[in-house]
Amino acid sequence: LSGDAGTHELLDKQLAQSAISLNPAAPQPLTPRLNPRRPASHPASILPAISQKAKSMSEEAASRPGSTLDEFNAYIQKAGLGHNRSAMKDNPGYVEDLALAFYKWNEDPKTSPNLEIEDPDDYSFLMDCLDSPVAYEDEGVAVALLKVLKVLSRKVSNRETMEISDVKIIVKFVHRSHTTAICTEAASICLNICYEKEVVGMMVQTRGVEELTEMMSSYSEDVQANAAGALQSLSYQEEGRVHMRELEVLKSLLPLLTHDNVKVRTRVVGVVHNMSSDIQSIAVIREQKAIKTLVQMLTDPDVAICSSAAGAIQNISREAPSKVEISDVGGVPPLIDLMFGSDVQTQVCATGALLNILGPKLECDPSTGVQMPHNVANRKALSKLVMLSLVTGMAFHGMYTT
Repeated sequence: LSGDAGTHELLDKQLAQSAISLNPAAPQPLTPRLNPRRPASHPASILPAISQKAKSMSEEAASRPGSTLDEFNAYIQKAGLGHNRSAMKDNPGYVEDLALAFYKWNEDPKTSPNLEIEDPDDYSFLMDCLDSPVAYEDEGVAVALLKVLKVLSRKVSNRETMEISDVKIIVKFVHRSHTTAICTEAASICLNICYEKEVVGMMVQTRGVEELTEMMSSYSEDVQANAAGALQSLSYQEEGRVHMRELEVLKSLLPLLTHDNVKVRTRVVGVVHNMSSDIQSIAVIREQKAIKTLVQMLTDPDVAICSSAAGAIQNISREAPSKVEISDVGGVPPLIDLMFGSDVQTQVCATGALLNILGPKLECDPSTGVQMPHNVANRKALSKLVMLSLVTGMAFHGMYTT
């Protein structure tokens, strides 16, 4: 822990000079608990046994009710031979019942049989149903079908097979003219599918970002929370951040940093955290007078809010005018306090922000701008002090919270 010059210089480089913090939105949907394609660390001699067990578990999962869309797809195909050659026209009520039954089995991600199967689902019939005029006219049917798609969008393999035609259908349901229940489900799907970089590009092309931004003015807190979560997923990718900056999305979101609803506030500050990694967006955050609010959020009892605020402050402190404002509004003391907190990610962000704010002041004489040997020594001393404080905080919580 004593460290050497190289250690402190590396810490400076990682945390202060070019560090950018991002927040990948709400926690990733649970990945399948059975994943035989995951690289194994077991001895080669027992791999065949593990492979056989994985295959057996997969077959068992596939036999459980709600594990696949087979029953739903079979009915849609069979109904295609009916009077109107469309299940959605002949018996939309039964389509809704099938959809709700599948959702009931998979509502909880922790016990979802569908999520245990790694292979992608055939959801082409589902998308055809969603694109039917009946789905746009019947709220109950639309909500049931969207719930199924929400379940499927939790799975990586399904998100990776999504096409732009699918995204266009989803975006249609995001539009504010639909009911609150429909908007809530559609926004939740967007949150999930935008974990994939390719889908973010599709959302940009289909005006999905614009529609989600409109949803932030909804009177429903659930709609706002899900829309903000989707925007948080979008802003995790550079293409999404650039597009959101061009649309001036931050100007609509920043006032919501003080929203009464914790979930809305958590996701909005998550968006701001991600957008602050875009250097051109930092000025927008500063000009919209949001720095003081972010500093106040550093003392929020909710860890997720506090962590995102610290990440945003770390990113914002790369800009000279913002460094001054962070100091002026009292940002340094709460950042120091966070170094001794219990959340490692928050500690790292607070440390990076402090080095960004205080470090440059020690690099040279403020009156002449000339760097002297003692300035270099002071900077290294700050780095060492910050590092030791960070480790001390971790050690303290490690001893007294276990």
